[in-house]
Amino acid sequence: MKKCILFVDDEPNILQGLQRALRPLRHEWDMAFVGSGPEALDLLVTSPFDVIVSDMRMPGMDGAQLLTAVMHLHPEIVRIALSGQSSREAVLLAIGLTHQYLSKPCDPETLKAMVARTSALRELVTNTTLKGLVSGMKSLPSLSSLFSEVAEALRSSDTMALRASGSHGLDRY
Repeated sequence: MKKCILFVDDEPNILQGLQRALRPLRHEWDMAFVGSGPEALDLLVTSPFDVIVSDMRMPGMDGAQLLTAVMHLHPEIVRIALSGQSSREAVLLAIGLTHQYLSKPCDPETLKAMVARTSALRELVTNTTLKGLVSGMKSLPSLSSLFSEVAEALRSSDTMALRASGSHGLDRY
């Protein structure tokens, strides 16, 4: 089944470049290209999309505003920022709104791999309610400290020596 990808950028040359570069993927992806956030939101009302790829700096409605709206109105859509703006503040703002952040220029293979990975993860979650919750998350939960300690212990040389000798460490008691 083809992925439906929506690209949003206010610069026509960028959109034309994306269209040319991604043309070989037309058998795998249905793609739409729009020049503003409001155009994207209008299109999302009438057409289903799996992924939205948006620039962050646009006049009127910027990428952060657009992706916030998409997160609330269409939490099932994978959100990717593709931006030439790489200031620390812009990246930190995008982190809470996007599933992935790519810097311009971005080669088509990198973009294709990113869409494939994020889409594959999305497809692993089949429950609609759970999918909406996961897609709407602003950040990933951190691992518990206990898990980290156990994982570290399993990687330690003492644990490896016990495994190699066949001992379970019980002979010390």
